[in-house]
Amino acid sequence: MPSTLMIHSTKPERRVKPGFNWAALLFGSLWAFSEGLVLRGGRLVAVDCLAGILWSVGYPATMVAGSAVFIAKNVVVARSGGAWLQQHLAEQGYRAVS
Repeated sequence: MPSTLMIHSTKPERRVKPGFNWAALLFGSLWAFSEGLVLRGGRLVAVDCLAGILWSVGYPATMVAGSAVFIAKNVVVARSGGAWLQQHLAEQGYRAVS
């Protein structure tokens, strides 16, 4: 799938790949912060904390639930991350070039 070139009058250009993002799947919250999605990254860290709390309870059922929350969060980030990044850049004044 081709990437979208985002340009700005004073900031460097960025390429955004739509669709599934493997880096976002593997790194989730860290990927969001590295791309400048600070607000979303903070929310993702809150979900990571919830998963950690579920893990720390120590019962097998809560550990499975914590793992499911963590994996589901990373899958959502991997599927939606490109759109989130493109929207964030558009809010900063970038525009897509086709």
